[in-house]
Amino acid sequence: MADLLECLLQIKGLRETADRLRPLIASIDPHVWNRTSGPDGPSAADLLARVAELELLHGVWLRLILVSSRPALPAFDEQGLFALGRYRRWDAGAALDAFLVRRGDNLDLLDRCSASDLGRIGIHPVRRETTIADVVALMLAGDVDRMGEIRRALRI
Repeated sequence: MADLLECLLQIKGLRETADRLRPLIASIDPHVWNRTSGPDGPSAADLLARVAELELLHGVWLRLILVSSRPALPAFDEQGLFALGRYRRWDAGAALDAFLVRRGDNLDLLDRCSASDLGRIGIHPVRRETTIADVVALMLAGDVDRMGEIRRALRI
């Protein structure tokens, strides 16, 4: 029961990430979002684009686990995601919009999961057995880390 309650609280935390991002977009000059810390350093917009790409990949994991029996979950390289976001040249508004759509879709899926669904397992090449609840915990931990990175890049 405690694990279920913890997972439900973590899902609530995933909802709150969007509530923390929206005011940042609205209150900070777009030029600040594109400012880098150095020639190769990521801008806050780059970091937000990576958040949007991660949300898509986490959604793939959730779906694979829900529709397959012990599926192999693909590993991904976060630096590759960073490069992908830069290649696409997303601005902060577009990245936020993509993130919000993807997160909303993932939350809708999670809201429909039963307690037994949250315990379904996929096999990750590094993490090994990974449940839906584990993916939720990884998503929330990632939100916390990436919000810190974005705030540092914005210098707030």
